[in-house]
Amino acid sequence: MAKLVDLSHIVFLDLLHNVVDTAGPKVAKGNLMRIALNASNHLEQTDYASFEEFIEACNSGNTPLARMEGAAVHLGGGVFGLKACPFGSLARNYKEFFEKDASGFEELTQEFNSGSKITREYRVGLGAGVGPFCIFHQPMRSQAQTKITIDGQPIEIFQLACKSSAGSEGYADALIEEFGCDKAVVEAAMKDYMCCYGVKMK
Repeated sequence: MAKLVDLSHIVFLDLLHNVVDTAGPKVAKGNLMRIALNASNHLEQTDYASFEEFIEACNSGNTPLARMEGAAVHLGGGVFGLKACPFGSLARNYKEFFEKDASGFEELTQEFNSGSKITREYRVGLGAGVGPFCIFHQPMRSQAQTKITIDGQPIEIFQLACKSSAGSEGYADALIEEFGCDKAVVEAAMKDYMCCYGVKMK
């Protein structure tokens, strides 16, 4: 029996190509980021008694973030690693159907990494984007910080690095410096994780 293809994945990528082709990478990036930010607004507001309680909830996959991306692992010092990209199944499904990786998004990814008011505000991209799905995933996580408090106080989330399904890595050097950890810590994390971000109190 032939393997069932998730047609929503195929349609999504075709729509993404169409947005880039008709609007250009800069406009497409802004529109895609706004869609992602709006999606996170629907997450439940959650307060944790302490940072330690928040870490425990992250490790067990019991946070608003986990609803979007699965459980993250705390690697120490507020640095978290994500074992699998939440868009991984989409990329695999596309490759199985077309027998090639999704392509044609290089300009869009470069635009995301080039730096803008919105990427700096949400601390995403700036080198940490490795493909079009980062433009959805990273802002969604960043906006989720507005739904999480620790003892009533807000947190900040910094995208530090990401790895593509092909193994290429992208680092947001400016955000690593702003977060305040050594790049070597992030590089070590990327040996075992697909995505790395930092969380600290605002």
